[in-house]
Amino acid sequence: MKRLIQLPLLLLLLVLGVAAHAQNKTVTGKVLDEKGTGLPGASILIKGTSNGVATQPNGSFSISAPNNATLVFSFIGYKSQEIQIGNQSDFTVRLQPSNTTMDELVVIGYGAQKKKDLTGSVGSVKGDAIKNVPATNVTEAIQGRVAGVEVVKNSGEPGAAPSIIIRGLSSLNQPQPLYIVDGVRTSGDNINIQDIATVDILKDASAAAIYGSAAAGGVIVITTKRGQGAKPVINLNARYGITKPKLVKLMDKQGFLDLMKIVRPTLYAGMNTDTLPNTNWVDALYGDASEQNYNLSIAGSTPSVNYLFSGFYNKQDGIYIKNSSDIAGARINTDYKINDWLKIGEQVYFTSRKTIPPVGSEAQLHNAPFRTVPTMAIYEKDGTYGRSPIGFAGPNPFGAAMAAKAENFKQNFQGNVYGEVKLPFHLTFKTTYGYSYYQETQDMYQGPYNFGEVKNPSNFLNKLYYQNRQVYSNYLLTYDQTFGKHQITALAGYEQITNKSNNINVTESNVGLPTYSFIQTSGTAFTVNGVNDPNGLIKSFFGRLNYNYAGKYYISGSIRRDANFTVFGPGKQAGVFPAASAGWNISEEKFFEPAKKIVDNLKIRGSYGTLGNSNIPAYLFLSTYNQVGMQNYFPGAPAVIANNINFIPNPNIHWETLHETNIGIDGEALRNRMYFSIDWYDKTTKEMLYALPISTSSGITSAYYTNIGSVRNRGIELMLGYKDKVGELGYDVTFTAGFNKNKVLNLDNINSNYILDGYNYYSNGDPGFSVMPGQNVTITKVGAPFGQFYGFKTLGLFKSDEEANKSAQKGVARAGDLIFEDVTGDGKITDEDRTVIGDPNPDMVYGINLRFTYKGFDIAMLFNGVAGVDLFNGVKAYSMYPFADGNTTNKVWGASFLNGNDLTDQPRLGVQNPNGTFTLDPNKNYTTVNSYFVENGNYLKLKNLQIGYNFNHKLLERAKISSARVFLMANNLFTITRYTGLDPEVGGAFSARSFGAVTTRGLDAVSQYPQTRIFSIGVDLSF
Repeated sequence: MKRLIQLPLLLLLLVLGVAAHAQNKTVTGKVLDEKGTGLPGASILIKGTSNGVATQPNGSFSISAPNNATLVFSFIGYKSQEIQIGNQSDFTVRLQPSNTTMDELVVIGYGAQKKKDLTGSVGSVKGDAIKNVPATNVTEAIQGRVAGVEVVKNSGEPGAAPSIIIRGLSSLNQPQPLYIVDGVRTSGDNINIQDIATVDILKDASAAAIYGSAAAGGVIVITTKRGQGAKPVINLNARYGITKPKLVKLMDKQGFLDLMKIVRPTLYAGMNTDTLPNTNWVDALYGDASEQNYNLSIAGSTPSVNYLFSGFYNKQDGIYIKNSSDIAGARINTDYKINDWLKIGEQVYFTSRKTIPPVGSEAQLHNAPFRTVPTMAIYEKDGTYGRSPIGFAGPNPFGAAMAAKAENFKQNFQGNVYGEVKLPFHLTFKTTYGYSYYQETQDMYQGPYNFGEVKNPSNFLNKLYYQNRQVYSNYLLTYDQTFGKHQITALAGYEQITNKSNNINVTESNVGLPTYSFIQTSGTAFTVNGVNDPNGLIKSFFGRLNYNYAGKYYISGSIRRDANFTVFGPGKQAGVFPAASAGWNISEEKFFEPAKKIVDNLKIRGSYGTLGNSNIPAYLFLSTYNQVGMQNYFPGAPAVIANNINFIPNPNIHWETLHETNIGIDGEALRNRMYFSIDWYDKTTKEMLYALPISTSSGITSAYYTNIGSVRNRGIELMLGYKDKVGELGYDVTFTAGFNKNKVLNLDNINSNYILDGYNYYSNGDPGFSVMPGQNVTITKVGAPFGQFYGFKTLGLFKSDEEANKSAQKGVARAGDLIFEDVTGDGKITDEDRTVIGDPNPDMVYGINLRFTYKGFDIAMLFNGVAGVDLFNGVKAYSMYPFADGNTTNKVWGASFLNGNDLTDQPRLGVQNPNGTFTLDPNKNYTTVNSYFVENGNYLKLKNLQIGYNFNHKLLERAKISSARVFLMANNLFTITRYTGLDPEVGGAFSARSFGAVTTRGLDAVSQYPQTRIFSIGVDLSF
């Protein structure tokens, strides 16, 4: 029945479309630049519609349009022109240069607008600015380029994704940005950077509200490239780089033995230490690596077809042994103009990534491996892996890494097709269907090992399989019309996303052979778990209305209703997210004319909107159970399946809602040479989704999810740029900055409660085995930001034993020990004296982009930095103190009163006892969380430097090359900072509370993969 209705309706739409275009005539001509040269790819639009064409390589064009239509001619970097057709059918249009950026198109939700017409806060990045960045993730590529967008790349691991926060942390279940690629939702970590034409970041609620429940973390809209010009353009881009790690250096054998003579004087007493090994474990585990990238594309267009075919390959070798990541992919973008009223097209994209991750029991990565000793050999004389020497009970990290192997494969397919019909009455109907498929598999084999004190004679095999399929459908009706000075654009749409996922995780112990195959033995045991969920479903209705009067006054409103059928239960599934905004282009007013000598364009805008967040596990509104085996309840009774409840369900759990107000100013001055944008925002999350801890006496270990709490972010964003050309020297300088204050307003309606999280782990997940065992590093409480550092506040060092004996630490502390503040004033130092000792949430995140061109040369520099931030230098404690039975660094020799030292600026290591033994750290200088390890984390980093040369066209013509550029590039070249750690670009550490990086920001832990520098050379050729 539905098909019988749909077919006549479709035929009616087609007939109406033909009738509407029957009165058109063909208009031809050429579009030239100021020198009379044809402009390829210039845009010709019929005013008041989205109908248009692009010019051919020589600037010629042909378009079908009504007699009374007005054509709008535009090209990036040139002033637009409007010409009424009338009786004329051939035009020669000469465009004049323009420095303005206000006419550039910005892609917003389900459409595009010129910058001067925007009423929301949107940041933009051109694809050409990021195409050579050594990244396989678009998030990393936009670092430092957009105000209010904080990107942190705190790992040099191949394939590692950076963290991104737009306008501050808004929730304990912090949502990630929504990525829209060519109009379709997708993942942001598998996009070929060189396929990107533009990246537009929708930052405020009014800009993002059209995406509703998925937009609380911001929206990143990516538009990929299309062909331009009739002649196909073949582009080849290749680069190769050397990767160098930033590493902590441990003490060598002599330094280690000298320290042991003091702190463990009997360990090597009477032993001939000359025969002991002198192993450099850092060099054994880490080394230089490489990064290489190749991209090939073919693009072009005809009056009826626009196409792009591209493929790429990227290989990153890790600086850690047995670690690498390779990714390859291909894209097809085509658009077909069937006639003046019908257009169809598709985008198909596929990637495949293979990663060799660092794995293995006793082989977790550390920078540096402090739980090692130089007196342990990598290999014994018989070729087996080195065993524990005297006084050491730790593993052989090299042998541990070699005893395990793993391969991870990720395959991603994204395909979508669309059809667009021009209807009467200035209506356009567009439908898009998309399908995405993601598959991940990982095989991990752990072999037996024997390192002396650490051994395991058995082996095991783990195989993980995960599959996700998503079907996307979108129906969009748009009305676009101009009545004199009035312009209205309205849209209404329906969207549906279905999702099916399936995973299984199998572990086999005592495997028959060291392979990735399940080969059973008599001792084999299997552990199997998995989930199949075919029920994912989101249904959405949305609409938007934009009104513009004379290019002066703008009003916009949108609304979206989302219903999530697996995350929230009956009666709570739907959320409604409205938004409204307005703008005033003051520079178009007559009274502003005198000021135009200085200020060319000036616009004020304001907005308010709401967004949703559902970033929690599904089915928390239902009671679910685990099968835990078979049991009989009395002797001889039949066995029955036993079940445990997983968690306490909450049928009332619902959307977390974000409310945001934004006021902004955009403008250009000094003949469009200067451009600027300023935004103020107030963003409050209400009814926050919170995993409320439950008393263990209940018998349930899982948290209870509910809607409690609120968080506020307030801030200012600034973008200021200046571009000009002096002779043959062109330059463009842009400064971006985001100032944000984060504040928890409510946690659980009991404002005395707080959240403790974060440990100075040696190995993630084991808080007891640490230089600061069992001690939380961060606190989140009402009236303060997320995840402040929490511990004892230090007031310097005791200068004498007498001073120490008069303090609250009398009987324990001596000269050279840290002075801990007695916060309670009770004359004792207890846990009650712990207080806030630092804030890892930066006051300002900023970027500086510099670009210079001179003849054929170009130089681009990207700086990024933060200010007003504290870091907890967890590595510092390990590098000044002998951890467990392991090693440390030469910094230990700076301790007060150690090895002949007087009082220094470094705390005392311990006490030499009368009997010759040594008591380590009785005052807990190094083994408690205290402010000695909190440091100023401000930095300015030269993130990327490129120097290129474009060869003269005359030299290339003989080789039939249209353009050629060679370049040198350096990434993470240098950092200006007072931070004493390896690198101040620190994200979040492992969270014991599973809050991600929300409550563990700025914790510089030993278990993080080291940062790297990359030095590259590359070439970019077009034919």
